[in-house]
Amino acid sequence: MAGIRSDHHLGTLTALTAEQLAVRAGRGGADAHACFEQVVIRYEERLFNFLLRRCGKREEAEELAQETFVRAWERIASYDPTWRFSTWLFTIGLRQAVSRHRKARREVPVETPERAAPPARDTGDDHDLGARLWALAAERLTQDQHTALWLRYAEDMAVDDIAKVMGKSGVGVRVCLFRARQALAGMIETPARREVVKDATPPRRTSKSGAMMSGGAA
Repeated sequence: MAGIRSDHHLGTLTALTAEQLAVRAGRGGADAHACFEQVVIRYEERLFNFLLRRCGKREEAEELAQETFVRAWERIASYDPTWRFSTWLFTIGLRQAVSRHRKARREVPVETPERAAPPARDTGDDHDLGARLWALAAERLTQDQHTALWLRYAEDMAVDDIAKVMGKSGVGVRVCLFRARQALAGMIETPARREVVKDATPPRRTSKSGAMMSGGAA
């Protein structure tokens, strides 16, 4: 009977959203650890991939992911369910990465002319082109541009959520995305392929502070 109850309880938890699990974990109680374990299972790979894009080293990304989950657990009682859990978690992760970078006092150049990457060749395979574009993004874009691009297209985050993670305004994120797409478009040989990543409408600020307007995929 104990096994049946355990399976039923696990099934109940897996049916909950990440936000619901985080709220239950934050309340404490007998199932707090089980709830948090569920969100770790759901997000460990996504968080690792995000941090790997940020730092470029697998071992460091693994350490940062572990540190992020530890921090998230320590702060879970303060989680605000009006935030998407992924936004909250990735915000912690990015801050951990930035903090470690500052402590190590490493400044890695990301836009040196002598390291210009070759253009992405159109092989007719969209998967190969996508992989090459991400490789180019890692080599040629600034960290902020690469981070914004990853959150927008790999994590499918809304601009407002990206702004929270990166500590920027919505307009700032749109500008970052626009410049990133423009840069990548210039690295693709085929004009038709350039339109995949090139946003034809630049972002512009409205009269209201913090408001944003943009066309394209952002």
